[in-house]
Amino acid sequence: MLGLTLKKLIPAFIPVALEVARRINRDTSHNNHIKKFDKTEEKLSTIENLLVKVEKKALINREEIKAVNTRMQIWAAINSALLIAIAVKLFFF
Repeated sequence: MLGLTLKKLIPAFIPVALEVARRINRDTSHNNHIKKFDKTEEKLSTIENLLVKVEKKALINREEIKAVNTRMQIWAAINSALLIAIAVKLFFF
């Protein structure tokens, strides 16, 4: 009895097994053809862009600090001259 049902079912399973094998073969070949992305290059370019931005900001900050330093020295010189003029005015006239 078991042999009789097995003989009836084997011809039905052969096309199913062939279709499964064909799909597995197609899927594996498709997966092999997919380009594998290497994210290290993208990360390196992002880091390089960030470094460029940081360098630009550092340069801008350095120039701004120099300008502020120059203004502070000019104002200190003016304030010193005014203090000397006030001291001369108070003590000598």
